[in-house]
Amino acid sequence: MNQSTLLAEIVETVRSSAKVSPQVLITADSRLIEDLAIDSLDLVGVLVAVQDRYDVMIDDDDLTRLLRVIDLAEYVARRLGGSVAA
Repeated sequence: MNQSTLLAEIVETVRSSAKVSPQVLITADSRLIEDLAIDSLDLVGVLVAVQDRYDVMIDDDDLTRLLRVIDLAEYVARRLGGSVAA
């Protein structure tokens, strides 16, 4: 899977899981809570959706580092054995 595809899929997953309006621009640097107004319950939904879609486990210790969309994409890429450059 290439970098832009993974990032686009993560954006789609965030948008659908957190019910972010189509009018809201989601970029790699969008902060999940501050920029996208994702509350704690929706954030759990996003993380579960990412885990399910990519068959990866997100460690509890890593949650505090997953602040932006690119952080999620990089995390998934590392778990799948690759990397994503913004």
